[in-house]
Amino acid sequence: VEGTQILILSDEVYEHLIFDGLKHESILRYPELLKRSFVCFSFGKTYHCTGWKLGYCISSPELMHEFRKVHQFNCFSCDTPKQVALAEYLNDAGAYTSLGSLIQTKRDYFRNKMAATPFRCIPSHGSYFECYSYAGISNEPDTEFAKRLTIDYGVATIPVSAFYQDRKDDKVVRFCFAKKEETLDMAIEKLMRL
Repeated sequence: VEGTQILILSDEVYEHLIFDGLKHESILRYPELLKRSFVCFSFGKTYHCTGWKLGYCISSPELMHEFRKVHQFNCFSCDTPKQVALAEYLNDAGAYTSLGSLIQTKRDYFRNKMAATPFRCIPSHGSYFECYSYAGISNEPDTEFAKRLTIDYGVATIPVSAFYQDRKDDKVVRFCFAKKEETLDMAIEKLMRL
């Protein structure tokens, strides 16, 4: 980015959800990049309570000055119980450093069970999600396939084309495996009927 007007928005919300012995590599390691970056983190993802929608952003003082001009109009504050809970959680590093192994166990469980289905795994080394190709099952657009899975089988997925500006469809859907084993078992049983 040197010599350009490019700014970097580094989404690092899954920093503690890294699997398979890998480590999170933050853009914060590079002081020169930080001068041109907004690095975003999420307490909701870190503490496995994604509905909280709380996080923080790190950047250079100059960029944070501009960031705050916009941010002050997006949200004012968060409720006191969440502030108290986060203050308590932040005193115990184990509350977030152990999350990766917990979620990896769920990912491994889901992946092993999915091997019995006609889906093809696209391995994930972090987050609450894993993508699977259904190209060997159907030629439907991913939006239609995801809709059919939900309506006909009771299994909700996200069509990956939703994440692309051009809606590129590679016949891939995203599953969330951060569920109880019983829930995953029921979903896989339904998917085996495809």
